[in-house]
Amino acid sequence: MSGGREIADGIVARRRNAVASWILVACLTVAAGVSASDGDLLWAGLGLAAVAVTVVPAVAYRRWTATLPWEVSLFVALPYALQSLDLLLPRSVATYLVVPALALAVAVEFDAFTAVEMSPGFAVVFVVTATMAAAGAWAVVRWVADLAFGTRNLRGLYHVMWSMAAATGVGVVAGVAFAAYFRRVDRERLGFSTGHPRERSAVGASGTARPRSSGDARSESGETATESAGRLRLSDRRQRQVVRGLQLALVVVLAVGLVRRSVGVVVNAAVALAVMELPGLLERDYGLPIDAGLTLWIVVPVFLHALGSFGLYEAIGLWDNLTHTLSSSLVAAAGYATVRAFDVHDADVYFPRKFVAAFILVFTMAFGVLWELLEFGIDGFASQTGVESILAQHGLANTMTDLVFDCFGAVVVAVWGGAYLAGVSRSLADRLAADGESE
Repeated sequence: MSGGREIADGIVARRRNAVASWILVACLTVAAGVSASDGDLLWAGLGLAAVAVTVVPAVAYRRWTATLPWEVSLFVALPYALQSLDLLLPRSVATYLVVPALALAVAVEFDAFTAVEMSPGFAVVFVVTATMAAAGAWAVVRWVADLAFGTRNLRGLYHVMWSMAAATGVGVVAGVAFAAYFRRVDRERLGFSTGHPRERSAVGASGTARPRSSGDARSESGETATESAGRLRLSDRRQRQVVRGLQLALVVVLAVGLVRRSVGVVVNAAVALAVMELPGLLERDYGLPIDAGLTLWIVVPVFLHALGSFGLYEAIGLWDNLTHTLSSSLVAAAGYATVRAFDVHDADVYFPRKFVAAFILVFTMAFGVLWELLEFGIDGFASQTGVESILAQHGLANTMTDLVFDCFGAVVVAVWGGAYLAGVSRSLADRLAADGESE
């Protein structure tokens, strides 16, 4: 915790702010107690979690005046209290308002009490993705509880998907509202972009070198020994042969789809063929270091998905789980490389590796929710218009299982992704710096 006993940036140490914040905490506590007395333990638990988040500053600094900005506390307390006391808000709406509010409070506290440095823009992204991820994770938890205890928390796929859609919409609206709010208030009240020096672990935006461990020494190619050891050793010629072989197989799938007039097979095969050109495009036009391992990481998931649309999803039960794990790892990799690039490039932000790993889990779950919503929308449109759907959902259990396997792919990247992605992150950071200098 930087600053010793001093009040951290973003924690407003003023008596009026503290009084307002503690009144709101009291309202939260009373509302949680009412819910508990009514036997609604789940909602009461959410209320206690909200209380815990809002009192962290005072507990950490042992000063009652160390509180979050009262506006943040109000956004947490108001929807929860209104629902608990049966005033105006239905449960579903209140939940979707409380979750982004808690995400904002957590973002403020991350910035204030840890080495994390967020920009206002990233804080908005954090709130939106955390809201979406929470909706997906909550659906999975209730689904698992139904399986384990024979309860009926979920009322079917249709209800779950509309709930996640509502959570996504509220998260986006909350993000836009926060962005407008950040532009109006002093950013130091929320702790973002305060300019206080924090210990950083890579090359700073200024270009000065930061201390590295002995294992982080770079070779002339710019790689560390760990990164080099993690590379897949394939010659350029062998790599091209593998990719061309996969492309040839997809051409066969595309041809069969055309003969059978299967829109789903044709579209998925065509998209996969286009994506297979992405590694060469990134390396040629953007100068990103795309080696054999990264190339296969990009092309194999789309190849397997296109192949699955040829009937393997129905024939092999685990095919869907495999493709979701691989695809989610690719999404997580893209998120990892981008976040690390901004961390290296932007002097106003700093994301320690543990925070990046945790955020990648949140980001991937949020993208998984977005993908399921896309499938839900396309499937619904196809059923209404009578056309063949290029994406389809196969029931509640399938959707929940997809989200679980999305997390597996994210864990793989969070734990082992650095060896393959550090070079890409550095190249992205260099490109951002070059673009900034040219403007």
